[in-house]
Amino acid sequence: MKKHLIFTFFLSAALIGLFGCKKTAQEITCNLSAPENQSAVAMTIIYTATQTGDGVISSLSYATNSGMITIQNPSLPWADTISVITGTKIAISASGTVKNGMLKVTYQGYGGGSTFQASDFCQHQTD
Repeated sequence: MKKHLIFTFFLSAALIGLFGCKKTAQEITCNLSAPENQSAVAMTIIYTATQTGDGVISSLSYATNSGMITIQNPSLPWADTISVITGTKIAISASGTVKNGMLKVTYQGYGGGSTFQASDFCQHQTD
């Protein structure tokens, strides 16, 4: 009887150790925004949004010649290449969530001898 009681005690302790201390990954909200720029010349802009892990973007907005375009729940990785005229505002922003991974938005502009780029990211790692 004593052996049965000791076995039950150690089995209970092992189960509590395995299942009682399980960490639950916390989801965080990400609000991304690459610093704005303005095209000094007509140029090509490449906008991108990427993820690693379980990151999800729920809303993404980017600037064009005619104003901002917003996309809901874009499939990642996402990219768009546009041509802009001189003086166009260049910007990209996004909102999303991540438990274990990273979200990133970027733009790259090139043309007429000018180049520029900017990005923003949100990262959350759980062990």
